[in-house]
Amino acid sequence: MSKAGTISVTARVPYGTRERLTALKPLLAAERRRARALAREERWDTDGLAGREAAERRAAWQRHKARLRQRGELVDTLDALVTFGVRAELAERGWNRRWPPVPAEALLPGRWPGSRDGAWPEKVPLRLPATVVGTVRGGCWHTSAEAIGQLRDWRDRYPDALPTRAFRTEHEDEALAEYERLAAQVTTVGTIWRAGIARALAAAPEFERRFAS
Repeated sequence: MSKAGTISVTARVPYGTRERLTALKPLLAAERRRARALAREERWDTDGLAGREAAERRAAWQRHKARLRQRGELVDTLDALVTFGVRAELAERGWNRRWPPVPAEALLPGRWPGSRDGAWPEKVPLRLPATVVGTVRGGCWHTSAEAIGQLRDWRDRYPDALPTRAFRTEHEDEALAEYERLAAQVTTVGTIWRAGIARALAAAPEFERRFAS
């Protein structure tokens, strides 16, 4: 965890995604200017306040700014914009709820069985709210755990299976078809990060129109 209340994650994404995100810098800069203007509103003014009162006023502004970000009413950082996209993806999947804790194996380094995250050529580092990351991990694990277990059983049955082998027997083809069926039932956290980034990119023009008006 890199900052209080946030967790550092790395999204593996399609080629060209970083360039598209870089193109959003003017939007994010404009939103930072708008945030500074909002912070100067009288209700957040600390002039003349005692130390404790000033500290509480500043904390209240930070809470208000967090609520604006959560509602998609302020996207002054890339993290805030992607968080908006991830929350939209969770809502679409019906995953925006409290999940049981995930087991330690879900947090170990390395890819889950069925994962294809290694195929994505670019990386995007992000700091996302710990609550959002926890929901993503819980949703991914608890909707994928049964398929992950079956994929481990599959590997025990077919330890020498090679999907890239040029010439395969009919039996191998059937085994690999079973693997693909099970792998399709696994949703990795990387899938959600990519979906959240895609939603953020798709929403950016609307944010630009809304905040420019």
